[in-house]
Order: sequence, then C-alpha cells, then structure tokens
Amino acid sequence: MQKAIFLLSLLIFCKLSFGQQNIATIKATSPKVDIRVGDDYFMKGGWILEPEKDPDVFYIGSKWLYKTKKVTFITDIDSISFDVQAGHTYDFTILLNNTTACNIQIAVMADPVFMNVSAILLIALGIIAVLVFCYLYRKKIDSKTLVNFGYVAPVLFWLMTIASGAIHGNYNHLRNVISELGAIGTKSELFTSLVLILLSIACILFSIGFYRISKQEQLSILPAILSFATPITMIWAAIFTLGNEFHSATGPLPLLVIIGSLSAFFLWRKNKAFLNARKISLLSCVLMLLILTRFIKPFGIQYEGLVQRFFYLGWSIWTFGIAYYLSKYSKEKQS
Repeated sequence: MQKAIFLLSLLIFCKLSFGQQNIATIKATSPKVDIRVGDDYFMKGGWILEPEKDPDVFYIGSKWLYKTKKVTFITDIDSISFDVQAGHTYDFTILLNNTTACNIQIAVMADPVFMNVSAILLIALGIIAVLVFCYLYRKKIDSKTLVNFGYVAPVLFWLMTIASGAIHGNYNHLRNVISELGAIGTKSELFTSLVLILLSIACILFSIGFYRISKQEQLSILPAILSFATPITMIWAAIFTLGNEFHSATGPLPLLVIIGSLSAFFLWRKNKAFLNARKISLLSCVLMLLILTRFIKPFGIQYEGLVQRFFYLGWSIWTFGIAYYLSKYSKEKQS
C-alpha cells in the first residue's frame, strides 16, 4: 500500500512538473508589449503587463475566412507566436526583469453558431428558394399578401427581444444593445440567430410586396428598395453575431432605412391618397433619428439599449404603417 501511494504521488508530481515545463516563457525588461495578429499589428505597444492578473487574458475574435491565424506577442527583447484556432486558449508567461512572472492567456472566441459552410449554404438556399418561389408564382401571389408581412416583422422582432432577454439571463433592455442577445457564447445566441433568420425572410417578403405595389401605383420605388437594407442587416447579424470581427460591417445600412422613410414623405406628395402614409413616414423618420442621442450624455454611455430601441420603434411604426396603408389602398382600389 505504501509503495502504491508513493508511486501515485510520484506520477502526480511528474505530471505537474511536465505541465509546468510545457508553459512557454519569454523575457522582457519593459512592461509594454506589441501584439501582432497575422501580418498586422493589433496593438503597437498597447498591451501593458499586469502581473496581478492571473492570467491576464487577451481576447481575439474568430474569423470565418481563416481557420487558423498566427498571434505574436513581442516584448522589447523577445517574442512568442501561436497558430490559434477558434474556441481555444493558449497560455504562456512573460518574465519581467527576470523577477516578475506575468501569466498571459490568449483566448480565441468560438465561431458564431451559424458561421460554418453547411449552415451558411442552408440559409442561402432557403432564402433563394423563397425568392424563386415568389418569382415563379408572382402572378398568383397577391402583392397585398406580401406587404402584410409588414405586420408580422415588427411583432416578431419585439417578441424575440423580450424572449431572448429572458433566456440571456443577465440583460438590461435599457442599457444593453440588441446585438448582445446573440453574442457568441450567450444562452440566447442560438434562439436569437434562428429568429433573426425568420425575421429577415418576413422582411424580404414585405419589401417585395412594398416594391410591387409602389410600382403598380406609380409611386416612387426608392423607399421600397431602401427597405431591403433591413433584411440584409438582420441576416448578417444572425450569421456574424456580436464577438465576430465582421459583425459591425453592416453598421451604415440602417441609415438607408431612415433615408427610405424620409424619401417616402417627399416623393409621394403628389398622391393625396397617401397623405397619412407620408405622415407616418415622417414620424418614423424622427423616431429613428433619435438614435443620434447616443452622442449625448448619459444616453450613449448608460442607456445605449434605450437609444437603439428608439430606432427600432421608428422602424416598427414605419413598417406597420406602410403595410396598413398600402393594403388599405389596394383593397379600396379593387373594390
């Protein structure tokens, strides 16, 4: 029994010693460190060694186009590189002035749930199938039926926001932005992404109906064309969720929605039947422009979620209002 305990203790000691030897160590005489990601400097002297943090974690998002990517830490006298992969961590030590050990960890965020070739192809095929179906049966599908998805989209959006906030478990609707509901690794990531895909399809169908009725009634089609910015933004957010480098690439697109609502007010002025629709468009534009309050304290700092909801409230009113007035006009004209 004593021999068994001795051998077991020896094995544990050897394993711990071997594990400690596996942790790479580089040296530094300055607390300032450069970080290079691939061939580009991510931080030039911007990483400051903080030995009190154990470990001091450097987070890096995963990239869809690169399965592996090299991350290099460069001190004033030494360097170390890792070929990193999504969802993995890499530990090493920087010995500052030969006395202070600074434990560093590189944490590579996992890919979003739908950011893989199979999922993207499936989503793309689904959207293409919807578009092909609408084209092939364009004579049988009533434009009024399509534009009625303008009722569905806002309701689905707000239900998703409330439900995802509850699933998330640590979410404040006044302080946290919508993107945080689908952030990588959160409990609500999968649910939010799934609903965003459905929401984008509803918005596509609405925009198609919007375009068809605008064209049929000789209204300016510019507002309808700009409304397609919404489904593009939502499908992008579903695939490239918060935490991925590509997430913010569609940031300017909501501006097109604001321009669309404003253009409806001015470009439809010749048609008196759409006076109320123009008023709704102007009201919606004003509400969406309240997103600019993010540049005013304390809104942009403490209440970013509230600021963002001003925009989505304006978008909801505009989408719902356009669906109502276009449907009403089509019905009255048919009668």
